[in-house]
Amino acid sequence: MNSVRIGLVGAGIIGGTHSAVLHQMHRALGSAVELVALADPIAEKRAQFGQWYGYGELFADADQLLSDADINALFICVPTRHHRDLLHKAVARGLHVFCEKPLAMDLAEAAEMVRAAEAAGVRTQIGLVLRFSAVYSVMRDLVADPRSGQPFAVVFRDDQVFPIRGVHDSAWRADRTLTAGGTLIEHGVHDLDILTWFFGPIIRLRAWEQNRAGHAGVEDYMAVEIEFASGLRAQLVNLWHAMIQRPSNRRLEIFCDRAFVASDHDMSGEVICQFEDGPEERLLEPDVRQRFLASHDDIPAPLRDWAHVPYLVQDLAFVQALLDGRPTAPDIRTGLEAQRLAAAVYHAARTGEEVDVGTFERT
Repeated sequence: MNSVRIGLVGAGIIGGTHSAVLHQMHRALGSAVELVALADPIAEKRAQFGQWYGYGELFADADQLLSDADINALFICVPTRHHRDLLHKAVARGLHVFCEKPLAMDLAEAAEMVRAAEAAGVRTQIGLVLRFSAVYSVMRDLVADPRSGQPFAVVFRDDQVFPIRGVHDSAWRADRTLTAGGTLIEHGVHDLDILTWFFGPIIRLRAWEQNRAGHAGVEDYMAVEIEFASGLRAQLVNLWHAMIQRPSNRRLEIFCDRAFVASDHDMSGEVICQFEDGPEERLLEPDVRQRFLASHDDIPAPLRDWAHVPYLVQDLAFVQALLDGRPTAPDIRTGLEAQRLAAAVYHAARTGEEVDVGTFERT
């Protein structure tokens, strides 16, 4: 493939984020990345995206985009309810697909999407963007440092204002007909994926949920006790609150035999680390970025100043995989596994049972 010709569906917050970084890639890489077409039912948003990001064709309807636009890749950036239908239509046309997380409304639907994509032989990527975070990549490397020893305790808190207000203002998040659930599946699915990326397979878990805001079927609190195959245990808490001035925040603390690694930042910021009897060190944001870049020499020079933006690194990985004809990562099966873990958490919370994750709803 000489050029990735992109169609994007959804001119909302996440569609704007992808459009901004894809536009930057087009400016850096020229015709290798083309923003060809956008679909959104709101005319004002279509016009803005066309002006801001240079989409050449604007459609009110996604079906019309899929029928008429000369594209070879589709970005799905719409509420979760619409992921399945758009993916099925895209892969039937032979398009490569980037789909935002979570993959689907439930596990069965996610498995159906995987089967359709694999049968079509197209490449897919799921929007588990934290795998491209400089902060988490550096933390993962520090934990893997032989000086650290084995990890034995993890505490992970993920909090955000209920995203029907504030900077993530999306009314559909409170509508169970459009969303797969609440804070765990729609936001904490990132956390489940990051924990397995850091520490390997999860074998058992217990969970507790609450619905304090009162939106039916949309939980705003989930606490999870996790056991990994290695014997490591972790505590994960996801919550949506009502403090509109509080920024979206993650706090990850990892204790190893001979090290402590932590950060209050999930994308760009500083990392705290301490080894054995040494002093606590603070890796400031420029240090974190430099370490990240040292292990990512595949980022072209014109884009290296953007390495602190995980969405750009993520979308670049998808584009480069298509241009090079190699597998994407994380692919749609990774999205399916994250959805399976979330389903296990919901089952544990609603039954009060400890769940054997290894055998839970294997697909």
